[in-house]
Amino acid sequence: MRTATRAFLWLLLVTGHASRVTDAAENATIRVRPERAIGAVNRLILGDNMLGYANGRNEYCNLGAGIWDPEKRCSVPEVVALAKGRGLSCSRWPGGCEAHRFEWKKTVGPLAERSNQRFGLPEFMQNCADIGAIAVITLGDFVISPEDAADMVEYLNAPNDGKNPNGGRDWAALRAADGHPEPWGVVWFEFGNESDHGDHKGGKFTPKGYAERFLATRRAMRAVDPRIKLGAVLENTKTGQVGPWTREVLKTTAKELDFAIHHCYVPGYYANDGKPPAEELFALSLAADAQIADLYRSLNALIRELTGRDDVPLAITEFNGHFVQQKPVPYRHCLGNALVNAEVLRVLMQPEHHIALANHWQFANEYWGSVKGYKPPYVKRPNYYVFELYHQHFGDVLVEADVTCSRFESDGGYGVRPRRGQPGPFQLFPDDLLPKQDWALSATKGATHRIEDGVVAVEFDGTQDVNYHHAQKAMPAEPLTGYRLTGWVKTEGLTTGSGAGFQTGDGRGWPATHSASCSPSVVGTSDWTKLELDYVTLGDTKNLQVICRRISGAGALKGKAWYRGVQVQKFRPKSYGAAPLLTVNASRSRDGSVLHLMIVNKSLREPVPCTIEAEGLPTAEARAWALTGPACDATNEREPLNVTVREQEVTVNGGKASLKLAPCSVTALELRRR
Repeated sequence: MRTATRAFLWLLLVTGHASRVTDAAENATIRVRPERAIGAVNRLILGDNMLGYANGRNEYCNLGAGIWDPEKRCSVPEVVALAKGRGLSCSRWPGGCEAHRFEWKKTVGPLAERSNQRFGLPEFMQNCADIGAIAVITLGDFVISPEDAADMVEYLNAPNDGKNPNGGRDWAALRAADGHPEPWGVVWFEFGNESDHGDHKGGKFTPKGYAERFLATRRAMRAVDPRIKLGAVLENTKTGQVGPWTREVLKTTAKELDFAIHHCYVPGYYANDGKPPAEELFALSLAADAQIADLYRSLNALIRELTGRDDVPLAITEFNGHFVQQKPVPYRHCLGNALVNAEVLRVLMQPEHHIALANHWQFANEYWGSVKGYKPPYVKRPNYYVFELYHQHFGDVLVEADVTCSRFESDGGYGVRPRRGQPGPFQLFPDDLLPKQDWALSATKGATHRIEDGVVAVEFDGTQDVNYHHAQKAMPAEPLTGYRLTGWVKTEGLTTGSGAGFQTGDGRGWPATHSASCSPSVVGTSDWTKLELDYVTLGDTKNLQVICRRISGAGALKGKAWYRGVQVQKFRPKSYGAAPLLTVNASRSRDGSVLHLMIVNKSLREPVPCTIEAEGLPTAEARAWALTGPACDATNEREPLNVTVREQEVTVNGGKASLKLAPCSVTALELRRR
């Protein structure tokens, strides 16, 4: 994650369409089966990100975005209390894409030698201890050597006994001098952050190069402490489609991969024009839960297929709704996005998805923080309250539950697939619909291109960055229809920034519609590599553009790329069916005396009357707390308690609990048995 923006053209971006309730919001029923346990509640899902960027900005490298007091050399007590209050279980550092070139050795030792990194590794570890959170540390993949990584493990985990397992500097002794004689015992490390997209400064791994560097780094680290776990970065796909990066990384690291890393940012919305209206945007956003669940089923299946193992978990070290905008309000800080995060938490908690841990992006201040302020009074933003509810009002053992309620439909958009009608399987139709035609070439600077026996050959001359989209074909298309492009790309010496791939989008062009989908890219020197992408057309689409693509953004580009064998087929997307207005995550206490429910009401205007029945556990007492606000786009930016948690009235009659769920709400419900 970058501080405020990310390269998003490689995501599925489709303008949103209307969402609608299929029936009036009728009385809903939730049935809970307390005796049918499905797994333990994994509280490591309730993690967050802390920022220690070494970028010279005081608020990050010295203040940790507000969690550290460099003058008193301690955690800020009020912020520690906020972290404990929301159950912050695992803390990730130093944060996002600034980690690519983060040199950890400059963050340890006497403060006099690191005056511009007073919130460094020892301070982060102390903050973890103060909160009671485990540490997740991201290695600077583009700068760290295997020896540096082994030294970090020695600094963190080796006894201060003078043995100095790596030779050279005695890093355990330095840790003791930094104020902590005993080992920290850190287990979880990531080899980079979103490494497939490069370091934003021109550096770029090939998938094979990254995987081999991962293996060398892991072996060096485990030679110091065999208990450590090192995770490898996969592509941040929004659907089950993956590219050559994920496949190569999984195959090459298969025998030694401790966990795989994915970031979940659905939807992706970047406009400041208030279109579509907030209610429409959040209705389609809240229809993404089935898609996210399906993504993790597919990703786990791929991991099993390519590694031959069923013991490789996922770590979702960043997640949030990806609302990168300010107007009409910053949606990332609104009630609707809090519900988006509640739905992600519910999905990640399900044992079938094999999630080891997860970290919300991110805890305090910066662009995304769920806590606002560098001094009291601190503001809890809506996202904070979701974690607080889970921490204070959720149980120990997940149990089965189902919901009978009204449903709504959405045409999807912004990376979210449509939700209509009944569920149905994916279907790809065999015919190639791309008309036989030559590629249309247009003039470009910084590159020469030509057609050789139907192959587009491009040579980038190294004089400038090149946003290449200058070989195109056109074809007719139907509205609200899926099209899959497959094609082959080969590269030579293409090692700067983004690689070569394909793009399909609305025939009117990206500037007119902001509707396109791009394939994964191929970098370095590669043989012919098959790429594919899926695109769903807009409601008024008449034509498609098919484009040979390379996205700019990383400086002067030198190298060659070839594109061939493109075909386009129609597909019927997998259908998840119309979305239920209510979802529920259910658990019970260890002794079974209390049931805990977390209910999301996606009806954005109307309350939903709801009855809760617990099989074999008649309810004698019930209490409920709801995160609510005046509208789905309500924030706490000006009125700190505009969106907050309020206790709700619940009645108990005949062993059943009844309440009226507030519109656009997350409700925590506790039921105590007789």
